[in-house]
Amino acid sequence: LPPPAPQAPAGGGVARLAGLDVRGTSLALPVPRVDASDPNAGFLAGVMASAPAELIAALQAVPAASLETRLRELRAYLEMGELAAAAQTLAALEGQHADDWRVVWYRGLTALVTGDKENAALSFDAVYDAFPGEPAPKLALGICAEVLGQLDNAAEYYRLVWMTDSSFVSAAFGLARVQIAAGDRSAAVRTLESVPEASIHFTAARIAAVRARLRERAPDEPLLADLMAASAQVSGLAGLGLDAVRRERLSAEVLGTALDWVLSGSPSGPQPAAQAGARAPGTLLGSELDERGLRFGLERAYRMLARLAEPGAERIELVERANRFRPRTWV
Repeated sequence: LPPPAPQAPAGGGVARLAGLDVRGTSLALPVPRVDASDPNAGFLAGVMASAPAELIAALQAVPAASLETRLRELRAYLEMGELAAAAQTLAALEGQHADDWRVVWYRGLTALVTGDKENAALSFDAVYDAFPGEPAPKLALGICAEVLGQLDNAAEYYRLVWMTDSSFVSAAFGLARVQIAAGDRSAAVRTLESVPEASIHFTAARIAAVRARLRERAPDEPLLADLMAASAQVSGLAGLGLDAVRRERLSAEVLGTALDWVLSGSPSGPQPAAQAGARAPGTLLGSELDERGLRFGLERAYRMLARLAEPGAERIELVERANRFRPRTWV
């Protein structure tokens, strides 16, 4: 599943990753393999990458439709948001192949996309009963449990998938989402940091871990350990080729949280253990860990973002934000 974009901060309280995009996450579930014995298997292998509208036209031109072509047509309708056509196609399939596990899977997928959460869970549970060792039904049931508000069940399904096969990074993001929703910030950070460096989602997971540490933290919490860990991770991501825009935005988030913390009196707590790549406790991302230093750091970050932005309203807003953070000086 695509990694979720983090939500904007909204004051103190429990951190949140972005709300679950049910439609997008559902359609990113693993796609059942085409039955090699289907008469149109060869045709489908040649059109799998086609855009949905083009695919539907091609499928409707097939001389003799088969179960696999109808299933692919149903999926294309779901991808296009043509829910009435999807429901009609599903009804026809259920009339002819009601007990086929692929039809049951797509019944669940259609129900999830259309908001019929209970029927989605029943359908995916039936597939899980038929294939208890497969990760895809567990992942689907995790999504169902999450949208039904059954956080413990969702966490268990996501954890089963993630512990079994680390190639299903979507399970790690799902587990982190429900851990944050349950108020277990530390567990969410550990889950996101468990995504291996070899994964194409490693950078997204580390960005999400930084935000899970700091977003929606009350400034009077003892944040020093998390601030230093976040600083080390942002620096590490820069070394791994994180693009300048995301790097500066993430730096601004860390520095902004630190400034709020300093202005609240820098509440003390357990001091962070020395961490590889972390700077001394007196600095954060190259800025002194005091009001003046953090304001200069934020000004630099927003001026860099302004230089990287296209000319227009966004650039003007970023320059104004940089000016607001600039410390008062005599020159």
